[in-house]
This record gives sequence, C-alpha cells and structure tokens, in this order.
Amino acid sequence: MRNRIKTAQTRLAVGRNGFRVSVSAICVLSALSPAASQTFGNQGASESPYQLRGTTGSSVTGTANAASTLYGALPAARPTGAISSSGVGDAGSLGATSARPTGAGGFDANASSEDLTGSIGSPTGLSQADQDYAASLARQNERVGTIDGLPLDSSSGAAELPGFAIGTLTLRPTLDQRIIREAVRFGTSKTSRTYSQTSLSGTLQSDWSRHQLSIDGTGTWQENISGTGTESPSADINARLDLDLVNDITARLGAGYSYSQESRTDPNAISGASTQSGIHELRASIGLQKNLGLLRGTTGLEVTRRMYGNATLPDGTSISADDRDTLGANLTGRIGYELSPALVPFLEASIGREKYDQRVDSTGAERSSNTYAVRAGAEVDLGEKLSGEFAAGYVFRTLDDNNLADISGLSANGELNWSPARGTDVNFGLATTLESATIAGQSGAIVYELDSTLTQQIRSDVVARLGATASYRDYDSGSGRSNQRSYGASVGLTWSVNRYLDLEADASYERTEEPGATDEETTRIGLGLKLRR
Repeated sequence: MRNRIKTAQTRLAVGRNGFRVSVSAICVLSALSPAASQTFGNQGASESPYQLRGTTGSSVTGTANAASTLYGALPAARPTGAISSSGVGDAGSLGATSARPTGAGGFDANASSEDLTGSIGSPTGLSQADQDYAASLARQNERVGTIDGLPLDSSSGAAELPGFAIGTLTLRPTLDQRIIREAVRFGTSKTSRTYSQTSLSGTLQSDWSRHQLSIDGTGTWQENISGTGTESPSADINARLDLDLVNDITARLGAGYSYSQESRTDPNAISGASTQSGIHELRASIGLQKNLGLLRGTTGLEVTRRMYGNATLPDGTSISADDRDTLGANLTGRIGYELSPALVPFLEASIGREKYDQRVDSTGAERSSNTYAVRAGAEVDLGEKLSGEFAAGYVFRTLDDNNLADISGLSANGELNWSPARGTDVNFGLATTLESATIAGQSGAIVYELDSTLTQQIRSDVVARLGATASYRDYDSGSGRSNQRSYGASVGLTWSVNRYLDLEADASYERTEEPGATDEETTRIGLGLKLRR
C-alpha cells in the first residue's frame, strides 16, 4: 500500500525543479537578446577601443586609437565616413586613395594605403611618458651625408675587389690595354709612332692570423703598329714577408726583380745605338724592428745585383756592357722617438759597398766604391688627411781609384700624402740617388728627383689626374759636363664603367736638356681599358 506522505513529498520536489529550469531559461533568453541587438544593429552601439578595423561602422576615440597603436597589440582604427546600406561609398569620394572595408560590408573611399597595411600612427593624445617611449622606438642612427655632398663609393679602391682565393692567399690581377701615339724630337731629328702597350699587374696577399705575405708585380710589353721608334718593355716584381717574432720583434724579408732599358739621354748611354742596354736588377733584403717604450729601432740589410745587356747599333752590331755589372750591399739603421702617435722624429745612418765584377773597366779605372749617408727626418701619420715621412741629410761616396774625384752633396728623401678635402688627394715624392759613370775621367753624379700627383674625384665614377715631374743631375766637378735638367707634365681621366672595368685617357709631355748635349722632347697621347678582378 502506497505511503501517501512520501508520494506527496516527491511531487513537491519535482515541481520545484521544474520551476528552477523555467527561471534559468528565461534568464538565458534575456541575456542573448541585447547581445544579438549589439551584433546586428547598425546604430546605437559603441565600439571597443581594441576592435579590428572593418568589424564595425562606428568610430573610436583618439585616446583608444593612440593606445592601440603605441603598444602594437592591434592596428589602430580610424573614423569612417557615411556608408550606404548597399556597402558602396559615395562615388564622388572615390579617387587615388585606397578603399577600406567597413562594418556594413563596404569600403571607405577616404582610407589611405596606410590604413590597409596596418601602419603605426602618431601617438597623439598620450601622456608625455608614453610619447617619449614611442620616440625611443623610432630610428636613432639616421644617415648623415658628407660635408661636400660627394657620394660614398666603398668599392672604388682596388683593395675592395674580391679577387681569386688561392687557399689563404688572395690574387687580384689587372690587365691594362692601351693604344698610344708618340712623337719624339731628338736634336734635329723627329720620329713618331703608334704602338700598343699591354700591361699585366697584380697583387697576392695573405690572410693569416699572425704573419703577412705580400707580392706585387707588373709587366709591360710594347708593339709598334705604325711609324718608327724603340719598343721599351719593362717588368718589376717585389715580395715581402713580415714575421711577428718574440718580445715584440718584427722581422721583414724581401726580394725583387726588375727589368728596364736605358734611356738614350742617360749619361752612360752608348751614342748612336738604336737600342740601349737592358738592365736586370735582383734584390734581397732582411730587416728587424723593435719598439722600446717611446723608442723605435729599425735595422736592415739590402743586397743588389745589377747586370747590363748588350746595346745594338743601327747596322746590327752588338756592344757588350758587362764591364758595368755590379754587386752592392747597403746596411741602414734608424732610431726614432715617438712624440705622439702622429709624429715620430728619427735619425738614420747607412753605409754601403758597390763592387764591380771587373776590377778595372774598359777605361782603365777602378770604379768600386764605398758610400756613407746620414739623415734626419720625421714620420707623420694624421690619418687620411696627412701621412708619410721626410728626411734630409748628407751623402758621400769614395771610389777605389784615386784619380777619380769623390761624390758628395746634400740629400733629400721622402713621400707625403695629403688630402685637403674629401675626393682630393695630393702626393709628393722626393728622392736622391747616386749614379756611377762609365766615361773616362768621370766619377758619376747626384740625381735629385721630384714628382707630384693631384687626383680629383669629379663624380663617384670619374677621376681626373694632374701630374708633374722634375729631375736634376749634378755631375762631379771634375767631369767637365754641364748639369742636366728634365721636367714633365701629364693629365689623365679615368671613368669607372663598373668595379671591374675602367676607361682611361691621358696625355704627357717630357723634356730633357743639357748644355753641350742633345736635347729630347717626347709627347704621348693614349687611350685604353683596364680590367680588374
């Protein structure tokens, strides 16, 4: 029999549960109704300051726009114009600006490409601290142009060329091909020719962590195309090895070879020869350098072997010049004091010995000699503005033959590189050398040589050159000869087609004069191409 009391309690519990379900359903429906009206309504709703562009048609405040832009969480939204219910803006507002999608499914004709790409806007309406933070995120190292407005060309130097890698060495070759027109006046005779000149040069440098090897060389070959004239080939190669030894001692080893032809204006040239003697020169050197606080000590020994070839007369006869072959050695010591890293004055002294293969030459004289020299100068290093060294002193040579006069005089040597302005470079060179004589009764001469070059960068790929040379040959007092003078000038232009190819044009003039001897004038005009790697 049923329990009436338990049945009544069960029915009461079921009724309460049903009432609770009904109340919950009513609450859910009440919450969904405003959300639906906010989602699908076109008016009366405010946009969240961090909503994506194009999700609603309403506008945002300037503060919300700046905040969303500054911290980069979402792209900044901008106010849009009135959009038609069809989703297409006013046709009159459509122009060069890009359209932007809006909440109504259309595009804003006043929106720029910056709106579509999500660019960061200016953080207006922010506090000063936020604006300072935004400024700190901007680029700080803006590019600064040169003072004189010339463009920078980092690849203009030959050292910047990639070259060819050979293990740990890098080879940078250069091929220069020119066509040159030459006119020569020697006394009353005049000759001219057009010839091809081919030059092959290059450098080989090491990429080692400690020591350094450098080899550079050049070779020139001439071939006459028309006219008459003497072809003058030449070659020069030098190698240098720097070794870092213990206790801050640096050793330097060097070797070299050169070939050239003697000029017919040289005092030792054979008169009337169609081809003068070829000169072969072999060199070897060794040196040590040590820094002791502010003192800099350098010493070096150089050995030179010079050999002369035969000269050729117009009838084909050869004249031997092997009695001029010599072997020489020169020992040099230098000590400097570093006043500053940019200025180092120094004192230098040298002693040398030159010995002829034939103790007595064809004139019956003993021309072997001893040479002494002392110089004082300074090294200057002010970076690319001014660098180089200059020294002046006295040189003295005594010959083994007592019948020949000694040679002595002032000496000046040096080289300075000066850049008064970016794109302008000036080079000065000064050298003093001693020459031996082959004529009976003559001892030789002191030769002073000066050369200067002005290089001006007209454009990043166009460079103009202006050069000048001068030399003075001072014969010994007992020779009875007047001193010889020569000077020259040159001008050139180089156009860098690219980093590997240059187009060059140049012209030069040289004149040599000596009282009582034949004067010579030479004019050259050339055009060529230079290929580098």
